[in-house]
Amino acid sequence: MGFAMATSPPPPAPVPANESLRRAKVAETAIIGRDLAAQFEIFAEMARMITGAHQSMVNILDGTNMCSIGASGMKVDPQMVVPQKFSFCQYALVSPDPLMIPDLSADERFAGTAFTMPPVSALAYHGFPLNTADGVVLGTLCSIHRAPLALDDEQVRLMRQLAKATTDQILLRTEQAGFTASRVAAMLGRFTMFAPEGTIRELMGFLDYCAHGTALPDVMEMLARDSIIEKPDDHWVLTRDGADLKAELGLVPETYKGSQITAPAAGSGLDDLLEQLG
Repeated sequence: MGFAMATSPPPPAPVPANESLRRAKVAETAIIGRDLAAQFEIFAEMARMITGAHQSMVNILDGTNMCSIGASGMKVDPQMVVPQKFSFCQYALVSPDPLMIPDLSADERFAGTAFTMPPVSALAYHGFPLNTADGVVLGTLCSIHRAPLALDDEQVRLMRQLAKATTDQILLRTEQAGFTASRVAAMLGRFTMFAPEGTIRELMGFLDYCAHGTALPDVMEMLARDSIIEKPDDHWVLTRDGADLKAELGLVPETYKGSQITAPAAGSGLDDLLEQLG
């Protein structure tokens, strides 16, 4: 798979001086093992177009394993990790500058090794570090080619820019996830003012109810038990406390449908409603 081989590894790469911080930053992204091809395949596709290489990947390295979150020219399984010690990309973690090896057969670390033989058959590698502002390298935007390949200055410039855009996308995901988590935590605190025993699942059910007019049956029972909704006739409606809770959470009126009774999956309204919040 990619840059990993089930053989003896190449000589170990130097450990980055900030390896502890680097590992922590990678863990913070919570990205390894996630199927993010829809977001990151485009970066690999563009890298392949710029370099003219046979394969390109977005690889994240956590200090032990490497995971590909996007690729072009090959298929990757986001659930499959490979030992970092078998990778080319381990050597690209120690510097903010790209690691460019136009002829692997002339590099003593890789010449004559399994990297240059099937199934990888790599004879050129170009790894552009995914650099953060605080000097951490999360992984690489990299390409391999099955023949010697040198990049010109314009290709290098474009790849640097593309690696920065890839890094920005990773950090944006992390920032949004953290922001969403903090907002949900704040919402849960306000929710428990009205439902002291309320859980995150009940909060998400309430958001579903406000967005769609319903939630999963057991969650509707929880909301009714906490006097947040009631059913005076054939339709569920908010109680006075429910209306006050909705206002307390800052849910604007148009997010409340209050009619259709087709249960969505739990939490399906969370993202939509967070978009409505300031």
